Amino acid sequence: MSDVRAIVLAAGQGKRMKSTTPKVLHQVLGKPILQRVLGAILQAFGGELSRVHVIVGHSADVVRGFVEQLAASGSRDAAMPIETHLQEPQLGTGHAVMQAQSGLAGFKGTVFVTVGDAPVIQARTLSALLDHHRASGAAITALTANIANPHGYGRMVRDAHGAIKGIVEEKDATDEERKITEVNTGIYCLEWPAMEAGLASLSCDNKQKEYYLTDLISWAYDQKMQTESLVLDDYREVVGINSRIELAEAARHLRDITNTRLSLESGVTIFDPQSTFIAPEVTIGQETVIMPGCTLQGDITIGRDCVIGPNTIIKGKCSVGDGTSIISSFVNDSIIGQKAKIGPFAHLREGNTVGDSAKVGNFVELKKAVLGTKASCGHLSYIGDATLGDHVNIGAGTITANYDHLTKQKSRTIIEDGASTGSNSVLVAPVTVGAEAVVAAGTSVTDDVPKGALAVGRTRQKNLEGWSDKRRKAHLSSSGIPS
Repeated sequence: MSDVRAIVLAAGQGKRMKSTTPKVLHQVLGKPILQRVLGAILQAFGGELSRVHVIVGHSADVVRGFVEQLAASGSRDAAMPIETHLQEPQLGTGHAVMQAQSGLAGFKGTVFVTVGDAPVIQARTLSALLDHHRASGAAITALTANIANPHGYGRMVRDAHGAIKGIVEEKDATDEERKITEVNTGIYCLEWPAMEAGLASLSCDNKQKEYYLTDLISWAYDQKMQTESLVLDDYREVVGINSRIELAEAARHLRDITNTRLSLESGVTIFDPQSTFIAPEVTIGQETVIMPGCTLQGDITIGRDCVIGPNTIIKGKCSVGDGTSIISSFVNDSIIGQKAKIGPFAHLREGNTVGDSAKVGNFVELKKAVLGTKASCGHLSYIGDATLGDHVNIGAGTITANYDHLTKQKSRTIIEDGASTGSNSVLVAPVTVGAEAVVAAGTSVTDDVPKGALAVGRTRQKNLEGWSDKRRKAHLSSSGIPS
């Protein structure tokens, strides 16, 4: 039986973000903050997780809509039942958890509670917290961190035996308590329904008139229940986001964690980690080199012995085969085979499949194109809604005219194995160029080209001898200038 429920506190307004977008929907390395939190929870607890309760408040309809859309999309970050609960008005973290009580009716097990604005949190940390909570037999376990400058954080207060007896906020702390460097992260494991009575005991008799979840620690301690903590090694995982400056810091933290993991565990060379932003879901094979200035965000798989960059963006759902190079280019939602060469300055829009050993050169744009093995499109071309066979060669300046602006329809161009186009050719879709056929330079192809044929669609060249001298003399004469 599954025995873990999760509560995500996502009702905050985030005034300092100065944004019309809810704080938890701002993106960090390509995913909204809330999605990263949900993904970490699912990865940490897996099949033991029976339901997630998301507490919404400010911009509730927008956040709820995002959660519903995420669940409907089949995203791996939402592959569990999720329900939302409205907190209105917002009367503190304890009050937020109270909103999920109806959804916890009859539940027995561990309730995991987390803030919704900690996108850097790692699944292994959450898993370790749950393991420690269970092994200790505690009623409540808090995730804590040691910070050299703990200003603004709630301090963990321990008794003479080292047990946590409470959390004191900085504004209420004594001078001695302010020296404590172990701080509260807002992440807990609670045994349920044992801690439900503690939730009912919370009071708003304080300056803020709010119900604080932190008071559960002191309640459990006073009830002679066991209180525990797990001290986090890297406090950056739990730094919350309340401004765009902190949003950027979170992206850098997640970047550093990801780059370190790829370098140490996957054998990836990252030349300049500070200028390289790789989302944690990206997988990269051994001996691949990531040059400076790259951004990789999305469901991306890159093989072994590749060279990516410099100054390359890969996003969306992409796969890159072994031995491929992508230099100073933009790639979106595309599949690239082995030993292909992309760039410099290529633009692969959505829906492309590039075959093994194919070449997409400088200032080439692809969109919903299929390139076969060793197909080459080297320079200054647009290939959209097209299928190119093996060993096809595209001359510089070739375009596929795929869009009819009157009907708003797009048609497909097919270029079969071994065919080639000369420079500045236009292929007006729908059209097929047969195998081994050749399209002469400067030709506009409006009809199918048979296998092995030469297509020429341009006016015959005519040379007018002495034309330049005659034109110059006529100009000088009309200007009154002696020739």
